[in-house]
Amino acid sequence: IQNPSSTDITVLDNALLKGAVRYPGSALPGQDSRMFIFGHQSGLPVVKNQAFKAFNNLQNVKVGTEIEVYSDAVVYRYRVISIEQASVNDGWVDLSGNDRMLILSTCDSFGRKTDRNIVKAEFVSQELL
Repeated sequence: IQNPSSTDITVLDNALLKGAVRYPGSALPGQDSRMFIFGHQSGLPVVKNQAFKAFNNLQNVKVGTEIEVYSDAVVYRYRVISIEQASVNDGWVDLSGNDRMLILSTCDSFGRKTDRNIVKAEFVSQELL
């Protein structure tokens, strides 16, 4: 997961070339706030840059699925509570709140600005590695 310090679109786009990206200003693992991570997905059969497949099939995740996020010393577990599709024009992610929520997002097609798939997961537990 890339952790750029700027919300500049060029910086974020360059980070996406390397993998999923934690939105600057959203929570870090373990903080009592919302963590927002976004990435590409591609349904193409051959993709040279594997970062473009970081969130392949995100829309197929099921409510109740557990997601693990790793830091150097801790694994954080979240449980999916909702999966939704939002218009690119309405796809604003609410980062307010102190509920330790994980929000994942990806576009619904590669290379076009269309809808967004958004997965929300609640914090369950953390464990030292």
